[in-house]
Amino acid sequence: MLQMDNSPSGARVHLQDDTEFNLSYVLRIFRQHRWLIGGAVGVVAGLAALYCAVATPQFTSDAQLLIDSDQARGLEVLPQLTGVMDSATVDSQVQILLSESIAKATIKELKLVDRVKAEMSRRESSVVSTILKPILPFLFRSAPLSDYELERMQVADFAERLKVQRIGASYVISIAFRSADSKLSADAANQVAESYIVDQLEAKYQATRRASVWLQDRISELRDQALAADRAVQDFKGKNNIVDTSRGLVSDQQLAELNTQLITARAAVAEAQARYERVATIIKQGGLTGSSDEAVSDVLNNEVISRLRTQYLDAVKREAEWSKRYGPDHIAVVNLGSEIKGLQRALFTELSRIAETYKSDLEISKARAASLEGSMEALVAQAKLTGQAQVELRELESTAQSYRALYDNFLQRFMQATQQQSFPITEARLITSASPPLKPSQPRTVLIVAGGAVLGLMFGIGMAMWRDRMDRSFRVPADVERYLGLDCLGVIPMISTAASPQVKDGQSGFDFSSGVMRQVVADPFSRFAETIRSVKVSADVSIMDRPVKVLGVISTLPKEGKSTISANFAQLIAHSGQRCILLDCDLRNPSLTRRLAPGRKVGLLELLLGKATFEEVSIVDPVTKLTFIPAAVPTEMLHTNEILASERMAALIEKLKQQADYIIIDFPPMAPVVDVSASTHLIDGYVYVLEWGGSHRDLVVNTLQNAPRVYEKVLGCLLNKADVAALRHLENYGDKYYYHNYYARYGRDN
Repeated sequence: MLQMDNSPSGARVHLQDDTEFNLSYVLRIFRQHRWLIGGAVGVVAGLAALYCAVATPQFTSDAQLLIDSDQARGLEVLPQLTGVMDSATVDSQVQILLSESIAKATIKELKLVDRVKAEMSRRESSVVSTILKPILPFLFRSAPLSDYELERMQVADFAERLKVQRIGASYVISIAFRSADSKLSADAANQVAESYIVDQLEAKYQATRRASVWLQDRISELRDQALAADRAVQDFKGKNNIVDTSRGLVSDQQLAELNTQLITARAAVAEAQARYERVATIIKQGGLTGSSDEAVSDVLNNEVISRLRTQYLDAVKREAEWSKRYGPDHIAVVNLGSEIKGLQRALFTELSRIAETYKSDLEISKARAASLEGSMEALVAQAKLTGQAQVELRELESTAQSYRALYDNFLQRFMQATQQQSFPITEARLITSASPPLKPSQPRTVLIVAGGAVLGLMFGIGMAMWRDRMDRSFRVPADVERYLGLDCLGVIPMISTAASPQVKDGQSGFDFSSGVMRQVVADPFSRFAETIRSVKVSADVSIMDRPVKVLGVISTLPKEGKSTISANFAQLIAHSGQRCILLDCDLRNPSLTRRLAPGRKVGLLELLLGKATFEEVSIVDPVTKLTFIPAAVPTEMLHTNEILASERMAALIEKLKQQADYIIIDFPPMAPVVDVSASTHLIDGYVYVLEWGGSHRDLVVNTLQNAPRVYEKVLGCLLNKADVAALRHLENYGDKYYYHNYYARYGRDN
């Protein structure tokens, strides 16, 4: 905003920044540049519609593929060759479907290269190609494309038309293909799925084949290692005399049997020793007794001993009976005693023989036990050596067993891998086959046209904002306040000058009742007249405490309408019954004088120099009684600012104040000359005239910055030559600056 700075250093003005970007600004852009924005929308939307009309319809078919990890689980025999099905795995399958290998396989199955060849051959043999090729050879290929080039072109084109994506977080993959042929789009989508399944089968086959080859080599290696380990075990057994049976080592079995025999032999020795000692005790006692010989079971079981004993007992019994009957001295008793002694001797002799037999058995038992003990000691020594060897043998057997187990495991895996090569199953299966679509998917007419309209709208708004930013003129009253810090006294509409009369030399503009210079008189109820009235009201309010009102009408550049405003403003004041004098102080280019009093020879200069009286230089309007003092300048004048700043000019103004209520002065433009700055001591207030859409904002600001004393006395600005129809779209209805829409015609409706 251009504002005054009343600091002690002096008055200065400042420029406010450009308009802030807000809703009001956007709405104003829409209203002001509606035709530009609408044209941009129409052009871009029309181009989009034209594209939709001429574009080749494209059909899109969609097939759906499911990655089912449970499908082959029952037949999976090599779990180490498969991975866990997760999100990354599904995303990897999407990239495989988009790979070049799948594209090549599909192109080969659908014979797309052959189709392209046939299409190119048809084009080359067409009438248009036959005619244009000699004339425009650069448009045609000199040599036909090779199969490799055609294939590469088809792969690139196929990749652009193919769209593969995962459906949400599921294991379902959508395969969409776009083509001008609806049947081809469906065939291509289905063939991509089929090529993918075949590729997966081939990949599994190759994986199991490589695994089988590796397993076969590993099996051969493990077989050799297992045989070597078994051979080392057998060699070690033979070297250390280790013989195995189904019940264990032979040495261990021999040691167990020998131990059993030794125990038996020792028991036999003890038994023989007991029998012998018992018999020896009986013999040492000198004979048999009734109880001592009963402990020896062999004695009792001996027939000879039993018979002799029976005879002995019978003889003793008879001896006792005979001794009792015949007496101990009877010969029969004595003979019987001798017989008894003979029987005792026979028993003792037989018992001694049995004792010798027992002794022989005892010696034999001892010899056998000693022999067994010797054999036992030899076997124990041998067992100790065998036990030490078995430690190393067990290690060799463990190694051999490990190699054998590995060999058996890998052999089983090899057989499984060999069988798996023939399994025609993968994790993927087609759950929805693509079918030829009935309607094209592209171009999407509604969407494209709507997008074109939106793009056109954005482009139009951008162009409108650019134009608004580039437009440095004043178009709405708010611009005056925003950039100059001054009040906008009104917006004056453009008035056509076609009907204005041509004033000739010797005539006065006041002689005519119409024309742009007489607008407030010819049409006092017009918007133009009402706006001029608002200027007068603003002037009265601004300087109501002063007895005389001297107002200057200024502008930045020529042809902005200040002279027209000056003439009509003065006529309006005079027509209201007040005394008013209109001065043309534009001594460089007195346009007001040329339009109201052309050909005048005397004027303001003569009045200042005293060469003419007030009555001689003044022209009075017979209708409004306005007094006009022209500026009759015979030639170009220098130092006009000195004239306006002179004491004579000040004295003249003071003299005119006594004759009029208002003095309206038409000054030259401020940018070309400095006359206005020299008149600040004469003027109570200035009315700044800006051309609507014509006055350059930066120039006006710079001009006022260079004339701070003029800026201090500016009552307000007038936007002149406004396009009322365009202004309706620049301001909101009911804005404080637009109230003249109604009051300009108020009272006429009745």
